[in-house]
Amino acid sequence: MRLEKIQHALPKIPELVMQTLITAIDRGDVKVGQELPSERDLAEMLGVGRGSLRECLAILEFLGAIENRGNRKVVIRDADYIQRSISFVRVSNKPNIQEDFGEFRRINEVAIAGLASQRATEEDLAALAEAVRMLESNPDDYMNDLRFHDALAIASHNMMLAATIHLVNSMIADIRVRFFGRPDYQRRSQESHIAIYEAVRDRDEERAKREMDRHLKIVEDFARKYPDH
Repeated sequence: MRLEKIQHALPKIPELVMQTLITAIDRGDVKVGQELPSERDLAEMLGVGRGSLRECLAILEFLGAIENRGNRKVVIRDADYIQRSISFVRVSNKPNIQEDFGEFRRINEVAIAGLASQRATEEDLAALAEAVRMLESNPDDYMNDLRFHDALAIASHNMMLAATIHLVNSMIADIRVRFFGRPDYQRRSQESHIAIYEAVRDRDEERAKREMDRHLKIVEDFARKYPDH
């Protein structure tokens, strides 16, 4: 494996590490399916600190470009996939993304609710019920909201939808954080989550889609009400 030592410059070190790895994959110096060296060896090869390297590797793992196999990390996606994923992340950080995000969720999550009402297994329903319970027991943790939507997407048994929703919801989590701690939002949001769960449990497709649409309108209303909260 051949990697060029990084010349420190203005871009942040993790970004330089990312670009160096992408270039190496694109040239074939690092091949899809190949194990990366240990963190110590990789940091030494690149001439960077292990903290910066770990930050880069965590991003690549989140994007599904590498995966853990035992104590090593293996490249599982090509350079084009990684570049497209990074572009997607950068788009999510642009201002005025909220309306696009809302439209994306309406198109996809309403469909997910409908599919889940048709396809959810007993195991899926148990996971949704547990997600609702966690929201009730710890309403201040916005990650419980993400877990509910992840569980619902998994219950759709459409892995493309599930993977996309997980990625996008994780990247746009800061939209929720603005108003998630407000008791009025928590109450209305929780009632809405329960209604979605009950519609899916009852196998009522139209009701599930309607309740998801209502839930997303609650989110959009609060996002407009507290844009800079």
